[in-house]
Amino acid sequence: MISRVLMRPLIVAAAMIGSAAGASASAQSGATAVPASSQAPPAAKPGVKRVPIAKSVFGDAGMIVNARDDGFIEVAAAGPSKTILLQLRALAARAWVDSTARMLRARPRRSNTPRTFRSDIDEPGTSGTMAVTRKVTAGESEYALFFSDDPLGGFTIPIEKSEADVFVAQVRRAVALSAKLLERADSAKPVGDSAVKAKPAPRRPARKPAATPKPDSSAKKPVTPPSTAPKTRTPA
Repeated sequence: MISRVLMRPLIVAAAMIGSAAGASASAQSGATAVPASSQAPPAAKPGVKRVPIAKSVFGDAGMIVNARDDGFIEVAAAGPSKTILLQLRALAARAWVDSTARMLRARPRRSNTPRTFRSDIDEPGTSGTMAVTRKVTAGESEYALFFSDDPLGGFTIPIEKSEADVFVAQVRRAVALSAKLLERADSAKPVGDSAVKAKPAPRRPARKPAATPKPDSSAKKPVTPPSTAPKTRTPA
């Protein structure tokens, strides 16, 4: 059961998602646009559907993963002193999930020289980054999650191998559901007036069977000639 202390990061992460949705609505209502230099994350369009995937606590950080029906997923991470919300393209997140899963399954050669493996993904149009790192020393592995929305800073969350597998599985579920939601949203969109509709091929009229001519009632019937056979007279 999640304690009250660990629930705080989740609440903060949920507030980040809610504030992002509110900022999107206010921008559409005519609010001042955020300058591009501030590198704000791409705001979701009004009416975007969100489906919660998971709410988890890893160490001292809370994580929220959501799927959306516009081709994006959301990952909110609330660390000890900072909260970061990332809006990632589902296609890019799918590739990240595959590469991260391969990194976690890999069996590097045993060596006393520490080696660090890293699988990261960037938020489009911003400096946001999410990564899973694996440091291998003498056959022993250490795992961590890294989140950043600033090139000069971020925070790292040490995790166990099992927690890394759980987090990757959560993102995988969000990607799969986002693809389904996007497909449903596209199929539900009405066809515009400018869309060219295929004209059905003209149907040929069915041929009617030829009518049987009716006999002409005005035609003369053939006259039967009188019989020429001799008549037999009976003698008186």
